[in-house]
Amino acid sequence: MTAVKQSKIKNTRELDEANKATGTVTVKGEILAITAGLAVPADDGTVRADLLGLCNEDISVVDAKLRVPYIVLSDEDTFIFATTNNTNVAHNGQAMILTDSTEVNNTGTTSATGIVQQVEPYGAAADKLIIGKFLTL
Repeated sequence: MTAVKQSKIKNTRELDEANKATGTVTVKGEILAITAGLAVPADDGTVRADLLGLCNEDISVVDAKLRVPYIVLSDEDTFIFATTNNTNVAHNGQAMILTDSTEVNNTGTTSATGIVQQVEPYGAAADKLIIGKFLTL
């Protein structure tokens, strides 16, 4: 799975744009963070306060675009996330950190710095997919 996909959308979807550096590549469906006032792909060090949203456009390194559109995160939305390990129903409710901008690290324990909460596994355990929601501030 190369992108985070919405599984449940609230009644209205809110879109916004953020500044990005010229060389920053974005991929539709990846999680974005804000660093030094600029949008960047999220990574395993991203914390809740830095969550920006879900990227809504592919922008390559040669594009001259300095703004990236994104889907604003809502507590009412759920998403399908790829995970590092096989999924497990016992992980429901656990807060998980990211592995990178498109994958959640599901270690089997809840993390105090987790930004995604598992709602339930999606598909077979070996599919490594979950339905989850972002834990926003």
